[in-house]
Amino acid sequence: MILKRIAGICFGVSFLMAIVLFTNIGANLIPKSIAKLVFLIVGASALLLNLLSFRFGKHDANFNFFYWLGSLIVFIGLAAMIMHLSYAFYIIIGGMTIVGVSFIYTPKIDGSTSEKSDLLDDEL
Repeated sequence: MILKRIAGICFGVSFLMAIVLFTNIGANLIPKSIAKLVFLIVGASALLLNLLSFRFGKHDANFNFFYWLGSLIVFIGLAAMIMHLSYAFYIIIGGMTIVGVSFIYTPKIDGSTSEKSDLLDDEL
């Protein structure tokens, strides 16, 4: 579980650097070249740590994997946008679509969970 906490901290730092890069908020505190480098290194390490520990999350392993895959594609799109590559916007949209589908996915679709009744639902 320590990997999940470290990955969460890395995601937070990466998110702050993305705010600096894409909105120029705090750009007078952190130079953009440093923010780019920190965003790429810390974001990639967060994704790698989540890949190593996605089966141990509080959600279903399939949900965690699809969410991780979508996050990876969004990260690649953001890195492409930082480097001013073409089609970066479409990569980001594709990753966000995968993340959205992962939220729609429920374990009941594949039958991996059983229907559990609550104590108050049971008849006496």
